[in-house]
Amino acid sequence: MAGGLLALILHSAAGAETLPKAELLLQKEDPFLYGACGWCTDIFRLKENDNRRNFSQYNLDTQTGSYQIDVAGPAGTTVTLFGSKNFSRKHGYLILVKKDDHPVAVGDLDHLPPRQWVDVGTPQTGEYSVWYYPAAYFREHIASVRWGQWWTELPPASE
Repeated sequence: MAGGLLALILHSAAGAETLPKAELLLQKEDPFLYGACGWCTDIFRLKENDNRRNFSQYNLDTQTGSYQIDVAGPAGTTVTLFGSKNFSRKHGYLILVKKDDHPVAVGDLDHLPPRQWVDVGTPQTGEYSVWYYPAAYFREHIASVRWGQWWTELPPASE
């Protein structure tokens, strides 16, 4: 619900620039947290190539709820979200590769088949490929983010 709004905002902002810049927006949505806005939460914003080994210093880490994931940028933009600090795959990870210039909002991870590439979206809403290695509470505890292709083959040998 809120992720689609962020995607619309990202698309409007990206359209104003000559060269689209990649950006990741993370926010936590908690169905039991209500406020004046209904879902009040902070947004954690990362620009392309801003790799973060640990972002637990931000208050999203201590909030309840699940992360909502929005990505804007040109086709080929690649970002991985890890459930552990220091890009560790121990507690799950999700690789997203954009296939067009539309911003995308990642939907329910429970519907993604694990450990295989899946194409998601439509030309109207934005298309991307995703590789999901699930782990308990991954969606609640994303702890590091890495841009670009870091793997040589999937599945990585350490799985």
